[in-house]
Amino acid sequence: MSIGSDRSVTPTARRNYLAACATGALLISGAGLDASHAQQSRSSNPDLPPVVVQQDGNVRRNPAAREARSAASRRSPRVARTTAASPRPAPARQSDPGVSVPGLNGYIATATSVGSKTNTPILALPRSTSTVTAQEIFDRDAASVQEALQYTAGVGGFFRQGNLTREYNRVRGFEAFQYLDGLKLHDSNWGFERYGLERVDVLKGPASTLYGQGSPGGIIDLTSKRPTETPFGEALLRMGLRGYLEGAFDVSGPANENKSVLYRFVGVGKMGDGEIDFTKNERVFFAPSVTIRPNEDTSLTLLASYQYDPHLTVLQPLPYVGTVVPGANGQFISRKTFLGEPNYHDTSKESYRIGYEFKHQFNDVFSFQQNFAYQNIDISLREVQSRSTGNVSTQRQMAYQQYNIDIFQIDNRLKADFETGPLRHHVMFGVDYASIPNYQGTGTNRGTSNFLLNYYAPIYGAALPNNPLTTKRYQDVEQIGVYLQDRIELGRLSVLFGARNDTAHFAQQSQTLVAATGNFTQPPWTRQNDNATTYQAGAIYAFDSGVAPYVNYSQSFAPTIGTDFSGRPFIPVTGDQIEGGVKYLPPGMNLSISTSGFNIKQNNVLTADLLHPGYAIQNSSVEASGAEIEVKTTRLYGFNSSAAYTYLAPTVTATNTAGGIGKDPVSMPRHAASLWTTYSFEDTSVLAGLTVGGGVRYVGSSFADTLNTTEIPSFTLVDLSLRYRLGAISASLQNWDVALNVKNLADKRYVGSCDAVSQCYYGLGRTVDGTIRVRF
Repeated sequence: MSIGSDRSVTPTARRNYLAACATGALLISGAGLDASHAQQSRSSNPDLPPVVVQQDGNVRRNPAAREARSAASRRSPRVARTTAASPRPAPARQSDPGVSVPGLNGYIATATSVGSKTNTPILALPRSTSTVTAQEIFDRDAASVQEALQYTAGVGGFFRQGNLTREYNRVRGFEAFQYLDGLKLHDSNWGFERYGLERVDVLKGPASTLYGQGSPGGIIDLTSKRPTETPFGEALLRMGLRGYLEGAFDVSGPANENKSVLYRFVGVGKMGDGEIDFTKNERVFFAPSVTIRPNEDTSLTLLASYQYDPHLTVLQPLPYVGTVVPGANGQFISRKTFLGEPNYHDTSKESYRIGYEFKHQFNDVFSFQQNFAYQNIDISLREVQSRSTGNVSTQRQMAYQQYNIDIFQIDNRLKADFETGPLRHHVMFGVDYASIPNYQGTGTNRGTSNFLLNYYAPIYGAALPNNPLTTKRYQDVEQIGVYLQDRIELGRLSVLFGARNDTAHFAQQSQTLVAATGNFTQPPWTRQNDNATTYQAGAIYAFDSGVAPYVNYSQSFAPTIGTDFSGRPFIPVTGDQIEGGVKYLPPGMNLSISTSGFNIKQNNVLTADLLHPGYAIQNSSVEASGAEIEVKTTRLYGFNSSAAYTYLAPTVTATNTAGGIGKDPVSMPRHAASLWTTYSFEDTSVLAGLTVGGGVRYVGSSFADTLNTTEIPSFTLVDLSLRYRLGAISASLQNWDVALNVKNLADKRYVGSCDAVSQCYYGLGRTVDGTIRVRF
């Protein structure tokens, strides 16, 4: 099993893989703005303002009123400059009296940029979105983006114990790609360090009108930590089971007296053993950033990061018999069982990224934003991997793989805010471009004995021959998109229209080693071009009560590389969604409720060509209907809470695989529910300084095969959190706190997902982390 980029497979290998997967998992997997700052100057109004607890009810429920204030500020810039300073993060009352902690002031986001590429109030955006704020990530001690999203409606992760650094999240049943600061991470969803993030936003449903090629389920947008005007510092030490040790720091503030230059520097180092034998969980991460503001209309934020994972672990597929149901002699395979060879277990990933965000306000109407990023990714893999599983033992193969990926991205947006009679327009015209040249080298050796390993009594030390590279694959991928969007406000009504045209170019050369000469072949490059136009439209009406019903239609597309048996290039996979729902942000109450119902259809999906083995055809379709509800509170009667319920009915509606039509794709539970809450004791002398939190996650049953004959049982997991502010003991310790976080409290053994009856994965067992933290 390869762990490289999704583009790292040759067309032949891709066809074989698709044939093996048939129509199962492949088909379906495939902050708010504080009212007190409403009149601040243009240059200090960030795209993602802090998440707030309280807000002016009139501004919240009437987006037009908000824009009127902004317009008044633009017409009187001198007043705006003198009456409103740049925003200061609200102090984190619960854990750090006297210390301003960026982002730690609530679970409720009242605005987001993920649905429109510009900061938009939730009640003016006719799309379903979810935000996991810095406060919620902090309270739950989420170790990864996947953990951060575990209490989010509509998002389902692949619960895979051995999946230490890969994050495959499904949104509304379809595998969703990750974006960082609005730019796509083209590295196959390798886990970005969570401590370097300020928040995580999810846009649900097709998003190609803004973001180009992608999944019909939606996108996951990660927001990097950015420099702050308020000086801030944090250091922590975290310890846990299996020798886990982590140290991290985060410092930020102004670099000069007039605060025209701001800085931030984040660092993480961690090490420890994984739950599977011979595996490790280690990482080094650094992320410096600088914001330069030469005047109130211009800002430039430089963002960089370096991440090194020296000891990764590939997936460890296990059979259904022995994990879901008892195996040999009534036994279950141990969760610690390692399927590789300790002496041939060396996989690492190194990545660095540098980019910027530039913003300039020309006048009261026009503004410009540009995002740029360059990223380089090096992956080296030497593993003995499971190849063909039986009920007692597995056949294995040696795998040697090299990957190098370069990613160049730029997104340009020109925005115009103006009025035509009673209508207020927010028009955005954008052009984005990405170039992803990449290389993969592969060597595979299955040996004469297939390196057999018994699941129940593994014996390591197999004689391993030499395993050189035998294939080299070079790819050049380019895409350019031109898009136009207009959000029109008429009183409390907001209407959104968008259109985009994408052009994608793909070129590949696959070289093969000639054993007799030791040289690689030099075949011609194969090339493919795709073009698609996508649309979206929606409307939302924000009543005075804070209730906002909305409706939306959106489309997606994704190029499909390769040809069928006749040599015809595959056309893009397309998707469309009809969605309706209600959002509720009651004025003066720290409560957010969102509900939605949706229907997504995906067409032109590849499936196996039964007449020509090893090839694929595009005659499959998938439909996913469902409903979601999400409730969040911030210090409502003392509780911070996040609750979610998801109902999803995914169905294969067309395929040439016998018995597949009308079935559920594999590992797709129809029901999922979760509840997380914390309570802080502030007024009682005995428990003052204590925050108690806990959560329950329920994942319904699903199927392990495309014919829906083998069931993966449902499971329920319990999490626990305790945090104590040491300032309650002594004023000299007011900036210190200690915390204990336990995930899967009962250490429940469960199968989180199956790709097939021969490829099931245990979910992660109990983890216990203790943290001591100081802020300054």
